Amino acid sequence: MEPQGNPLRVLRNVNFLALWIGQVISQFGDRLAQMALVGLYLRQTAGISLSHSVPVMRNLFFFSVLPILLFSPLAGVYVDRWSRKNTLIMADLLRAGLILLIPLLANYTAGMWHIYGVIFLVFTVTCFFSPAKSAIIPNLVKKGELLAANSLSNITRIIAMIGGVVAGGIIVAWAGTKMSFYLDSLSYFLSGLAILAIRIKEDPPEESKGGIRRVAKELMAGLNFIRKKTRIRFVATSLFILMGASGIGYLLVTVFVTKALDLGTVGLSVLATFLGIGMLVGSLIYGHFGEHIEREKVIVGGILTSGVCAVLLGGRKSLFSLSLGVGIIGFISSPIMIAAYTLTQEMTPDRIRGRVFSALEVMINSSFLLFIWVAGVLGVWLSIQSIFYLTGVGLLVYGSKILLLRSTKE
Repeated sequence: MEPQGNPLRVLRNVNFLALWIGQVISQFGDRLAQMALVGLYLRQTAGISLSHSVPVMRNLFFFSVLPILLFSPLAGVYVDRWSRKNTLIMADLLRAGLILLIPLLANYTAGMWHIYGVIFLVFTVTCFFSPAKSAIIPNLVKKGELLAANSLSNITRIIAMIGGVVAGGIIVAWAGTKMSFYLDSLSYFLSGLAILAIRIKEDPPEESKGGIRRVAKELMAGLNFIRKKTRIRFVATSLFILMGASGIGYLLVTVFVTKALDLGTVGLSVLATFLGIGMLVGSLIYGHFGEHIEREKVIVGGILTSGVCAVLLGGRKSLFSLSLGVGIIGFISSPIMIAAYTLTQEMTPDRIRGRVFSALEVMINSSFLLFIWVAGVLGVWLSIQSIFYLTGVGLLVYGSKILLLRSTKE
C-alpha cells in the first residue's frame, strides 16, 4: 500500500500532471536565464571592486521584485475573476515573447537598462501566473492530496533549479548568454502548451464586473482574511522574515562566490547544486511524513534552525564549506515553504484564494526587496561575515519569540 504522503501519487491525476509538466519545463528554462543574467552581471562589473559590484546585482533583484509589489494585489483580484487555466497559458506565452527581447535588444543597445526593463515586464506577467498556479492546485487535487501536490511542486522546482543552473553555467561559459535566453523563451512556450491539456470545469465568479471601488473591495477581502485568521497571519509574518533573510543571503553569497572567490557562474552552479540537493531531500522527507507534524511547528523549528545555520555560515570562506552550509539551509527551508502554502490552501475559500496568495506574494517579496537593499548598503560598510551573523541572530530572536508566545498560550 502506498504511503498517504507519497508525492508521486498525485501524478495519477492527469490534470495535475499537465500542470506539473509545464512547471518542469518553464522552471528549467528560468534557471538557464538566471545564469545568463549572472553572466551579464560579471561582464558589466569586470574590473570593479567587490563592494562596488554589489549594487549592480542589487539592481537585477530590484527590477525582478518591484513588479510584484506594484501589481500582485491587482493581479490577485483578476485571478479570482478570470479562468485560472487561461491566465496560466497567456502568462506563459507573454513571457516567452518578452524573454526573446533581451538577446535581440542586446544587439542594438549597451549597458543593462534595457535588461532591467524587460525583467520588469516579465515579472509583471509573473504576478498573474504565480497566484493562479497556487490557486488552481486545490481545483485539481483532493484536499487530502494538497500536501503531496505541494511537495511534488517543490521537488520539481528544485530538480529544475539544479539541472537548469548546472546546464546554464555550462552554456554561459561555452556558448554565451544569448543561448540561455532563447531556451528560456522556448520553455515558456512549451509550458503553455502543456497547461492547455488541463481539463477542468471552473465555476464562474460571483461578480466579474465593477469599477475601481469594486476592485479595491475585492483586494481588501484578501488582506482582511490574512489579518483576521491567526494562523494565516502567522504564515505571512514568518514568510516575511524568512524571505528577508533569503534576500540577504542570496545577494551576498552570489557576490562572494562569483567575485571574491573568482569562480564565476561555474562556482555558482556548484553552490546551487548543493542547495538544490538539500531542498530535494527536505521535500521528499517532509512529503512522506509531514502529515503527522503540526504545520506551525515545522515553520518555527525551521526558522530557528536556519538562524543557527546563518550564524555558522558567516565563518565559512571556502566554496566547499559554503556549499555544505547552503545545502543544510535548503534541507530546512523546503518543509517551511510546503507547510506554509499547504496551510494557506487548506484554510482559504476558493473564491478569494487568488487574492490571498497575491497578498502573500506582496508581503514576502517586499521583504526580499527591502533586505536586498539593506544588504547592498551594508555590504559597502560591513564584511559579508558580519552581515550573516546579524541575519542569523535576527532569525533566532523571531523564532524564540514565537516559541515563547506559543508556550504562554498553552
